[in-house]
Amino acid sequence: MSLLSLLLSLGFAAASRAQTSITVDTQVSFNIGLSGNDDLGDLKKIYQSANSPSEQAFDQFNQIITDTGMKRTRLLLSDVYCDVDQTGDVFGYTLDGVFHPGECQPLGWHLDWALVRGLSPHVAVGSFMPPRFVQYGPGESWAVDGPAPALFQKYADALVRYIAKKSFDGGAPSVIFEVSNEADIADTAPENWNDTNPSAYTLKPLGSWGRWLWWMDPTKYVLNQWPPLQSHTMSSAEDQTLSYPYQLDARRLPRQLLPVQKVFSKAIENIRNELAANQNYSGKTLEMAGPALVGLSLAYYPAENLPTLEEVFLDQTFNPLADTYLSKFNARLDRFSFHYYGSTDGTGGFAYFGNLVDTVKAKLDALRANNASMLDVKLFLSEWGPTAYEATDVNYSHKGAAWTAAFLHEALKKKISMGSYLIIGDGQGDPNIAPYTGQASLLHKVPRGEAPADYYPKPVANLFKMYNKMSGQRVQAALTGGSGSHLNAFATWDGGSSTANVMLYNYDATRVFGNNTSAETPEAFSLAIDNLPFLNGPVTVERYLIDATHSNLALFLVDATYSSELQKTSLTGTVTNGRLTLSDTLGLGVSLYRVLPSVVGP
Repeated sequence: MSLLSLLLSLGFAAASRAQTSITVDTQVSFNIGLSGNDDLGDLKKIYQSANSPSEQAFDQFNQIITDTGMKRTRLLLSDVYCDVDQTGDVFGYTLDGVFHPGECQPLGWHLDWALVRGLSPHVAVGSFMPPRFVQYGPGESWAVDGPAPALFQKYADALVRYIAKKSFDGGAPSVIFEVSNEADIADTAPENWNDTNPSAYTLKPLGSWGRWLWWMDPTKYVLNQWPPLQSHTMSSAEDQTLSYPYQLDARRLPRQLLPVQKVFSKAIENIRNELAANQNYSGKTLEMAGPALVGLSLAYYPAENLPTLEEVFLDQTFNPLADTYLSKFNARLDRFSFHYYGSTDGTGGFAYFGNLVDTVKAKLDALRANNASMLDVKLFLSEWGPTAYEATDVNYSHKGAAWTAAFLHEALKKKISMGSYLIIGDGQGDPNIAPYTGQASLLHKVPRGEAPADYYPKPVANLFKMYNKMSGQRVQAALTGGSGSHLNAFATWDGGSSTANVMLYNYDATRVFGNNTSAETPEAFSLAIDNLPFLNGPVTVERYLIDATHSNLALFLVDATYSSELQKTSLTGTVTNGRLTLSDTLGLGVSLYRVLPSVVGP
């Protein structure tokens, strides 16, 4: 069967499943999120950010920023050329061996792009060694009383000061910092990796776009050793006879991430104090997040009865003991950041995600019990998406939208404070490079040679547009009947505008991540909304729909007569004594029902 035929069969199959009843009460509030009284606001914070695209100078992203209500953007690898002069007192950037004082590019351009669009920056720093420090060698080789450590602290102070002042002067209320990105899997093996010829191994040079694990000193490892005889236990973290740290090696924490994390945490403290006296910056916030790990050790280490990297990171960040090994990396942390993709759980629901969050919470609670000065560390999902596998259609079909609607509900329950979707637009800045259609991005890029590229929304972007249309406070939505149903609902009531919003989603993990390709039967349901202040009679309900045949980029790419834009349809219901009732069906996908007073009948 062709993809088009399959999609059409999924979209128009006759409904035969037992009907589910959904009852929404506009007068019964229901909140489970972090704030305790604003689930809609808490949910929106989880998706109102995304990685800034490489084409920051373009305006094609303005509309998606507006339509989704985006509040923040993540800048990754923007600081790659940032530097200081030999004194550390002059900030700028070094390109092709020439130091340029003042601004740091491309970071400055990227910040300007974000600030003009009302976006607060979320900046990942320190993935590569600043050019000035190449002369001192890897960070592990720096003598404590030598020039490099003090100069690097001055560099971190200068970088944080530059980002903070530029952001605050540009209107941003806050800036969040992270150190590096997914350091647990970066540089998974040396260059020229070949397990039959270990002598061919090399490492990239230090400096911009060089060695990701720049802090690590190759002389402290057996580089040309295979298989890698590394140990994952922190008791062996100082062992210099073990091979170069491969993916998930626990030595990456004390020898790479934690030293830099502490330096930038101190820099944020320094700049907070420095700017505190300036009334123009009153109420502005600088926050340190970390460790931005991909989180695979959560599944890997328990089999060996070893702590996860996340737990070890928190132990060394907050351990109050005076022991030099356990406490030397103590630093302030405002948000614990981590990454997650739905493909990690696959057909298993959200068990892995739940276990990850619960493990971190348990560790934070245990540390807080022994450390009275420890801050209330919030959970920050600093990168996420439906799947990390770009060869599938999940990220650009209704499958991804269905997963995302279900996941946002789970993240809300787990008290996630904030989140950032992977990226705004797929592809690269070079118009000759094919776009990454399967990437977890909001917009699909179609290059047009030297002309500006065209961009089309992916279903997840349409879902975020739907959530952005919702307002008011969350209210109770009860589901009954429908044995084996995959439906769930999220409802709000806006008393100020007398608007009811019901987001209904149908998520079946076996259809999104499994091998379930049987003909889908959309689920029939009845929807009742109680305590509406409307007159008796017919009412038109706005319906926004993402499914196999609506608002679906995957279908648009097969048949351009369909649209990838968010599709709006309408249904007719009846209000009787304050209750609206209607019947509908929904297959894998998401629908938003909005009842507004302007469309109430006589």
